[in-house]
Amino acid sequence: MTSASLSSATRDVEKSGASIDPGAEEIEATHNSQIYSIDPAEERRVVRKLDTVIMPVMALVYLFQYIDKQAISQAAIFGLTTDLKLSGVEFSWAVSLFYVGQLVAEYPTMFLLSRLPVTSYVGISIVLWGAVNMAMGSVHNWHGLAAARFFLGFTEGAVSPAFIIITSLYYKRTEHPLRTATWLSMSGVSQIVGALMMYGIGHSNMSLAPWRAFFIIAGGLTAALGVLFVIVMPRDTKTAWFLTERERQIASQRLVMDRGTRDRKDFNIQQAKETFLTPTTWIYFLWALCLALTTPILKFNASVINGFGYNKFQTMLVGLPGGLVNFCTVWVGALVPRFFPNARTFTGMGLCLVPLTGAVLLIALPSEGYDWGIVVGTWMGACSAALVASAASIIASNVKGNTKKSVVSTGFFISFCVGCIVSPQAWTADQAPRYTKGCILSVVSLCVSMCGYVVYRILASRENKKRDAKLAAGQAEYSPEYIDPSVNTTGDGIDIDSDLTEIQDLGFRYIL
Repeated sequence: MTSASLSSATRDVEKSGASIDPGAEEIEATHNSQIYSIDPAEERRVVRKLDTVIMPVMALVYLFQYIDKQAISQAAIFGLTTDLKLSGVEFSWAVSLFYVGQLVAEYPTMFLLSRLPVTSYVGISIVLWGAVNMAMGSVHNWHGLAAARFFLGFTEGAVSPAFIIITSLYYKRTEHPLRTATWLSMSGVSQIVGALMMYGIGHSNMSLAPWRAFFIIAGGLTAALGVLFVIVMPRDTKTAWFLTERERQIASQRLVMDRGTRDRKDFNIQQAKETFLTPTTWIYFLWALCLALTTPILKFNASVINGFGYNKFQTMLVGLPGGLVNFCTVWVGALVPRFFPNARTFTGMGLCLVPLTGAVLLIALPSEGYDWGIVVGTWMGACSAALVASAASIIASNVKGNTKKSVVSTGFFISFCVGCIVSPQAWTADQAPRYTKGCILSVVSLCVSMCGYVVYRILASRENKKRDAKLAAGQAEYSPEYIDPSVNTTGDGIDIDSDLTEIQDLGFRYIL
């Protein structure tokens, strides 16, 4: 499925769900005796334009990020490990070093995302990571591969945290799950596209080793996409070149009324301190760590399948349905909250059951006579993208303030990187092809993640009830429709340049 058809599907779902989500019908604010509203038809037209430009570009970037990230798994089956004479431990470290690079990149990313235009920073990062991926096709030993994997992770470090921010810069909170799913579901598509690319390259008659050609082709396409990203992506709603002046006003206003904030260039120390004093921040980090501990199966699934007797070409084809399963679970996670409001935490818990079942199958099924059961286990066990999408949409919707959102997003991916560095060490060659130790780690991590969803729902629900009680007691500033006269000088709701966090904005309510 292409990114263009994804954006079309997203718009169809939005249209069909218009009567379900009252927030999509009309946005209005009262200031003195005057009512300000946005025509629902105009708003839908603006959202349609955003979906046509923003979503396809983000989806393509994420598609190639995952193709590049997972390429080492497919390359291993097509001769990388033998050509470079890698031991099992060295290959595991090659997987881990990508995330060491991402981890090192997260601090400068956190700082720069709050100081530079997000889209420009991301675009330049894409070009650089494409160049590094091309360079991986020229390595001749473990040391070269290790360096290339480190710098690949370093250059890709900005994308995921920045995409959470970009989503919140253009879309309302009720729209976040579908939009987050649009780009995150590309991880499943990448499994299919990457495997087919490797399958085709493997059958070609080139003098270059197939795995080297794969890195060079994928890296070149990524670098070209980075140039496209810089050219096409606007900084925010006020600079969206594809919108008219009136449509830019609507795009900005609907975020104002949704109590959103814009991209800013200053780093707010108070917001940074507040981030680490907010209990839910640590739950976000816990989710990231637990999710990361389950991801090695995605990098080792080709090795698992190959280890049960399939040749390298069969391994590519047998793994294809896993990408479809991954893609579908991401969209289930996005659509359930759409039709069942305040069900995001319940959805996250339900999504944990899919990879949990896969890990249990890999642990429990006998080796003889259950080959396809084990293959299905690899398909289900690799469905981590839906969990990332669930957590990312919650962060995009429930964290406010430019600096705070940058710190939380970056901290989330720091935790994710730590888990990704540690977890491949449980998937060593002596554990092949079943990798029992790694599967047990996945089971424990998913159970802890489910407990995190329960605690998060309790904390967020309690805070919502406190604010509702104060509003009922007559404290008007706790109303979601409250307008501070000292801030709102234009009569259009909260100032578009407001940079309140969700703690400071008393009218804010957490989406559960």
